[in-house]
Amino acid sequence: MKIKRISILNEFKCIAKDCPASCCRNIWEIPIDPDMYNKYCNEKGIWGLLLRCSTVKKEDMATFRNTSRGCPFWGTDHLCSIQKKHGTSYMPQVCIEFPRQLYNLIFFCEETLYLACPEAARLFLVSAAGDRPFEFTVTEGNVSYEVNTTNDDREFLDYLLKARDELIRMLENGISFDSMAILHYGLDAQNACLGKTPLPSPQDYISPEHYRMTCKKIDDWLFNDFYHPRLRTVSPLLYKLCRKYILKFSRPGRRNPDAADQKLAALLESLYEKIPDPDKLLNRYYEYYLLTNFLDIYEDYSFSKHLLFGIAKTHLLRLFIALYAEDREKIDIREIAMVMTVYERRAPLIKATL
Repeated sequence: MKIKRISILNEFKCIAKDCPASCCRNIWEIPIDPDMYNKYCNEKGIWGLLLRCSTVKKEDMATFRNTSRGCPFWGTDHLCSIQKKHGTSYMPQVCIEFPRQLYNLIFFCEETLYLACPEAARLFLVSAAGDRPFEFTVTEGNVSYEVNTTNDDREFLDYLLKARDELIRMLENGISFDSMAILHYGLDAQNACLGKTPLPSPQDYISPEHYRMTCKKIDDWLFNDFYHPRLRTVSPLLYKLCRKYILKFSRPGRRNPDAADQKLAALLESLYEKIPDPDKLLNRYYEYYLLTNFLDIYEDYSFSKHLLFGIAKTHLLRLFIALYAEDREKIDIREIAMVMTVYERRAPLIKATL
């Protein structure tokens, strides 16, 4: 199997107890793979009883029971008690792999990093600030993770790889992440899939227009599953930023949309005073999104959905960084990484529509 590993993955190392936003601390449902769950069920003695008391099975999925601190095996020393006592032999696969994103496409695998980890986000930001390319190194070997697609159309996959490279070159050559050229390409590629016509090249598209972000659009994105009062417990920082947006922009926007949009534009403009070259950061973030998510189109053929989701996701990241930075003179990479981390953990719930 050909294995393509993104450059920052080679640099990643879990910082364990020093992590400022441990994946064990968050109140997530941690899925337990069936083989491991069966191992827990058959384990004898007090250790087996503890494992079974700490798990719950709903329908076909088993998870650890959540506690007020997060995972029941997250110790007061901020380390995993399972790993300390038994290594990885009793850990769910997701705990072993996170924040690695392992994508098996039958013909090859791509291994990248989720930015929902502070150290992964920091590595991304260091590379982006230093103009270092996100490159794949290629090796060959066996993989243990399952195939992630039902598609076996190699010709279409090769097209997607070429289109992804072309989109990234467009970003490198000055096209903004929210250029309507990207969405126009997506719509035409979508129609080509439906109509069995030749698929277009992204580089044939030029547009001076940008996908405009307004308070109304942000409200649509935030209040359709993304924001929830429970965030106050699950993610205090993200909750604080959401509440700040609601009080300063969302509620006033219902009375006077134009005034709220002008105030929002001023907030986003102020970001240029707080961090170096935010435009480059956002373009690199969208580039990384293409490298980690664009091939999802191989499964559902939804060009428009995935390209727009990346644009919405990038716009909202800018908003949360700007809200965080508003009351500060400057913010550094570690602060941006923290905002990015808590945001990335919720970002999959964004529902973006044209």
